[in-house]
Amino acid sequence: MSVVEIRDYALWPKHIHQNEELKNKIIDMQEGDLIELEVEGVRGMWKKMDDGKDGRATPGIKGLGTAKTHWHGIQDRRGDLVSIKEV
Repeated sequence: MSVVEIRDYALWPKHIHQNEELKNKIIDMQEGDLIELEVEGVRGMWKKMDDGKDGRATPGIKGLGTAKTHWHGIQDRRGDLVSIKEV
């Protein structure tokens, strides 16, 4: 089972463990690309963050709708590992 560490309001691929394929897929996404993930049993859409002002890619993704509500709702558990998979 792959897991992600709760570390920030954004989900950073470097915090995904036991699933290099998913980690690399998120890293390779372009700004604005969407991916559907199930995090701790909650399905939702995630959006690749915009590139920085200097043009460098930002590797993180941010939850949309249900995914955002759930991810933000578990921020008090920073440091915990929760399940993650692509839907």
